[in-house]
Amino acid sequence: MEKRTAMLVVALVAVSMCSSVVLALPPMGPPKAMVGQDQWTVGIGFSHGEMDLEAHGRGRENQGLGFAAPALDKHEIENLTTNMVLGSLGFGVSDSWDVFVSVGGADAKDDITSELAGGAVGNRYTGFDSSYEFCYGIGSRATFWEDGDITWGGLFQIIWQNPDGSIDLRAANDPTFTLTGDADLDFWELQIAAGPTWEGDNFRVYGGPFLHVIDGDIDLDTTGVDAFAATWQVISNGDIRESSQFGAYAGAQWLVYEDTIANVEIQFTSDAWAVGLGAVWKFE
Repeated sequence: MEKRTAMLVVALVAVSMCSSVVLALPPMGPPKAMVGQDQWTVGIGFSHGEMDLEAHGRGRENQGLGFAAPALDKHEIENLTTNMVLGSLGFGVSDSWDVFVSVGGADAKDDITSELAGGAVGNRYTGFDSSYEFCYGIGSRATFWEDGDITWGGLFQIIWQNPDGSIDLRAANDPTFTLTGDADLDFWELQIAAGPTWEGDNFRVYGGPFLHVIDGDIDLDTTGVDAFAATWQVISNGDIRESSQFGAYAGAQWLVYEDTIANVEIQFTSDAWAVGLGAVWKFE
């Protein structure tokens, strides 16, 4: 039984690693209930990672003579670097089912490139660097069954984020001409994970595959004055298009002192990665 189970996990993880994922990756924790019936946990965690995003929409340009007709826009957001701090409050509905809420802040930093028809590089937006913006989420964990030192379970969580900040636009046909303005990303992401957790005396190791879904939009608004004192404006917005994707993650928890547990976790795909550190306090 244990051998067949281990082979299944390896196969699922291998499939996950071969899938292309271009996403943000909030930390998840063990795929099992861990609070206990009628008990509470308080947690704090930090994560750092990189992701790629792609957005499709429409843009309009005003070169001093009024806005031209809208044109299709495609934005490549590559290596978006994010830092996230989340506090969480968990409650044990039963010994095999937890629910939790999370609140915190997240920042983002990147350059954004517009892709023209045929794959040519268009306008380049540089210097996007948001401060920590409010983010929040909800989730649940459940234990499915136990087999000796191994517990099988699953979890889901959904996080809402809204990083925004100033940005510079360098036109494709004149890189010396710069427009300035704002960029606003607004998206949510859903993670669903399942897998084993191995329990030791004062520590546990967990991991497995996870499904990740992301949806949201991007808004860009920049203005500038050219050498002829004409005011230019470029407005663009689009939808973040990502279908359901797969990834793999692993982590460890260990008892630091009585009801205090430390945690480390890594998530990875072919195109994205994240690492996280945290601690959880348990009380009745």
